[in-house]
Formats: sequence, C-alpha cells, structure tokens
Amino acid sequence: MSGSRSLSTLLRRGVEADAYVGAAAAVGDADGGLAVDCVGFEDERGGDPVTRETRFDVASLTKPVVTTTVCARLLERDTVQLWAPLAEYVPPLEGTARGEIPLRDLLCHTSGLPPYKSFPFGWESPEALRESLYTSHLGLLADPGEWFVYSDLNFVHLADALARAAGESLSSLASAHVFDPLGMERASLGPLEATSDVAATRDHRWRNERLRGEIHDYIGAVLGAESGNAGLFATIEDLTPVARMLLGDGALDGSRVLSASTVRRLTSNQTPDADRPHGLGWRLPHDGSPSGPWSERSFGHTGFTGTSIWIDPDAGRFAILLTNHLLTGESSTELSNVRAKFHAAVADGGDELLSND
Repeated sequence: MSGSRSLSTLLRRGVEADAYVGAAAAVGDADGGLAVDCVGFEDERGGDPVTRETRFDVASLTKPVVTTTVCARLLERDTVQLWAPLAEYVPPLEGTARGEIPLRDLLCHTSGLPPYKSFPFGWESPEALRESLYTSHLGLLADPGEWFVYSDLNFVHLADALARAAGESLSSLASAHVFDPLGMERASLGPLEATSDVAATRDHRWRNERLRGEIHDYIGAVLGAESGNAGLFATIEDLTPVARMLLGDGALDGSRVLSASTVRRLTSNQTPDADRPHGLGWRLPHDGSPSGPWSERSFGHTGFTGTSIWIDPDAGRFAILLTNHLLTGESSTELSNVRAKFHAAVADGGDELLSND
C-alpha cells in the first residue's frame, strides 16, 4: 500500500465514523518526505470534495502558528519583552491584576486568567467586546506562574499587546512575520471575503447556523482578524512549512525565520512549577497525549474544529490533521478516537505513510 493510500485509509475512518464530513492530512519528515491526502467534502456530502486547496478554519492552531510566531519574532526584535507586564503594552489594564501578568504567562496559560466561559458574551461590535475585556471584573484564579489553566483569554490579551507594541494590526503582523516568510500563500485571518474552496463548519452554540469563511470561535468572530486565539484559515499545504521550519530549528529552505534558541524556548517546558508542562505557545506531551510513542521533546496543538499539528524533533517527523468536525455536531468522542489513531499511526509507522513519489 502506498503512503498516500495508507493516509487516505486513516482519514476515511473519520468520515465513516461521522467525526467529520471532510479532512486533509499531511505527514512529513526532516528530509523532505511528505504525504498529503484529502477525503470527503467541504460541505454537504456530494458537494465539492476536499482538496489541497481547501482552506479550513483551524481554530486554536491560530495560537501557536500565528500569535506565538508573531510574538517570537517581535521578541527577537526587542519590540516586546517576555517578562514585561501586560499593562506596559495595554494601558487600559494599568492598575489591575491582569495588567501585572507577564507576557510569558499568557503564552504558557499560567496567567491565572479563568477559562473562556467565565467571560461575558453578547457584544454587538469589536469596540464593545474590547471595552468589556478591559472593564469586566475578571479575577485571577491564582498568581501568575502558579497554575496551568488553559484559557483563550490569554491569547486575546496577548494579541492586543502585540498589535499595540508594534503599532500594526495582528493581520498585518501575521502577513509580515508568518505568512510571507513561510510561503503560506492561501493562509489568512478571517473572515474571508471569497468562500470558494473553504470547508464549512457549524456553530451549534451561539448562532446555530452553518459557517463558511466566518470564524467559528465567538470572540474571534466579533474581533475578526484580531483576536489571536482563533481565526486562521489555511490549507494543509500552508501548514507544512510551519512544521518544517520548526524541525529545521527555525530555518526553512535556507532562510531563517526564527533563531534556533528561540525555537528551543518555544518548544521546551516553561512551566516546571505548574501542574502541567507547556512551552511558549506550544503544548507538550502529557497524560498520554498525543497517543503513540512521540518523544518527550515533541510538541503540538489541537483545535476545536477538529484540527491538530504535532512535531517530533527526535524522530524528525510531523503530522497535521485538518477537519470540519463541527459540521457533524458537537460530540468529540468520534473525533478523539480518529485523532488518537492518526497520531499513533504516525508515531508507530510514519515512514510507511510517507509518499515515495
């Protein structure tokens, strides 16, 4: 069985289990080996098939791919400082507990900020959301650096700080520091004006409607391209250079995007005193996630729409999965099973999945 057909078999299991309507995946290595396959449809069954040109709402992959990379590039240019308090860049938070949070703890989810659901909803405009963000009484669950609590609010605040420090929109920063250097030709922060070749999702929670080119995440939808926690639309081939760059210690095809020392900081444990290991913007292995024999030095992230990226520098290999999981419903059991089998298959026998073309 060729690498392409093996990968296709893994993806079709998800369609058969109703985990998603369509999906694209890539498995690659440090030597340039690459297998890419697509199955299913962008929208309803029988509609346009998923191809390498299909753009997916990658949800929380936005955090490491866009916002973390922008932050890393600005750190290397001394535009921001890792240990600087948030209020240094976001004056409306001066004198608040949130204003004292170092940028580092936003990247590590050790800020003490509560989960997403603790923030009030119902804004009518970006201005109203930001006003709510500054004035809401969001108490910290712990002192910065003490606990790991995953919260989208970390990256909403971080994106605000980066844009203010650089004097540019997050969308502009993403183009200059991520999309252009990595050759991500079809990637952009939503919402999208052109919705052809876009995988649909469905918001079962707030809008109860099918979304195509609109950001699924609620804060991301209101803030458009500026939320930092979600909003990236990308093809499977847009994301492969991200993984290749990180496997290359920050270099891609002879061009340096990040320094090797920056990559080590992003992908090594920055939370030794917390109850969960985490890098700067990147998740680290814990409690059997991801499934399969990924090394302790591996790192990655997942997204609410059924996406994931995982990279293993010891094995010199990466795996990327993009789906439109939310078109089928909110239950994640089927998706979790498919994603676990995908990760395990890549870790156990990734060489067999790689294309010999």
